[in-house]
Amino acid sequence: MIPGLSALGRKLRRAPVSPASVAALLGSHEAYLAFRRILREIFPEEESEILAAHQAGGSRENARVWEFLHLVEARYFPIYEVDEYEQVVCGIPFVRNSWGYDRFHELDLRTGELLLFALCAQPFDPGHDTRLSVLDAAEAHVPRHVLSEIPEQGFDPAGLHERLDGTPYVAAAEFADWLWEATDTAFLDLDDEVEVVDADWTREIVLNLAEQWRRASGILDRIAELASWLEANPPVHFSQLLDAALGRDAHLDYQRIRRFHACEITQKGLVPIPHDEPIALPLDVAS
Repeated sequence: MIPGLSALGRKLRRAPVSPASVAALLGSHEAYLAFRRILREIFPEEESEILAAHQAGGSRENARVWEFLHLVEARYFPIYEVDEYEQVVCGIPFVRNSWGYDRFHELDLRTGELLLFALCAQPFDPGHDTRLSVLDAAEAHVPRHVLSEIPEQGFDPAGLHERLDGTPYVAAAEFADWLWEATDTAFLDLDDEVEVVDADWTREIVLNLAEQWRRASGILDRIAELASWLEANPPVHFSQLLDAALGRDAHLDYQRIRRFHACEITQKGLVPIPHDEPIALPLDVAS
C-alpha cells in the first residue's frame, strides 16, 4: 500500500526537541567553551594540538581532556584523570595525599616509613592515636628496648626540626610535618575529603601549585631516601636516628652548629666552611 502524501508529511515532520535535551546540549556547549578558555589561559600555544587529539575507541571530548591533563602533569604537577569538560572546568583536580584519620590505622607501610611513623607524634589526643599499634609493628624490625627510648607520645614536628634541621635526618622532621598536615603544600596537607573552592584554572594558581609541588616532591624524595637508608640496617640505623632526635649525637650537633659559621679554625689556619656541601647519611660496616 502506498502512503498518501499527507501521511508521509506527518512522518517526515520533525518532532519538537524536549526542554531537557536542549538544556543538556547547551550545558555541554558551555562546558566546551569554558574548556577552550582554560586552554587559552594555560596552554595557548598547544590549544590547536589539544583540540585535535583523538583516541581509538574514545570520544573526542575524552581525548581532548586526557591530552590536556597529561600536559599539565608533564609540566606542572600530578593530577587526577577525569573524562569530561565539565569535570575539568569545575576546578583543578590536583592529587591530594595527606594523612587523613583513617590512614593512621593503615600499617601496611614500607619498613622505613613505618619506623619514621613510630618516631613521630600523632596529631590526636592520647587514646585516639594508633601509637601502640605502630610500635608493635615496628618491633618486627627494631628491638623493643630501642623503641622504648622514644618519648611516650613520640616527637612532634617542632622538636624534630629543632634537632634535625641541617642534618642528614631532616626528612624525619618533614615526615612529621606530613603527618600533621604542616608541609605548607596543598598536595600533602589536603585529602579528597576536603572541598577546595579556590583552585580555579588561572595561570597564577597553576604556577603557585607547580611551586608547591616542587616542594612537596622534594619532601617525598628526601623521605624516600631516609626510608631506604633505614631499611638497609633497621636496628642500627634507627638507633642512630633516635640518638640524633634525642640530641645524643655530639658529632652531628657539631656538624649542624658548624653550618651557622662562616669559617673554622683548622691545622691550616682559618678556612671558610662550605655550606653548599650536604652532610651525608652515616654508614656502618653492617650496612
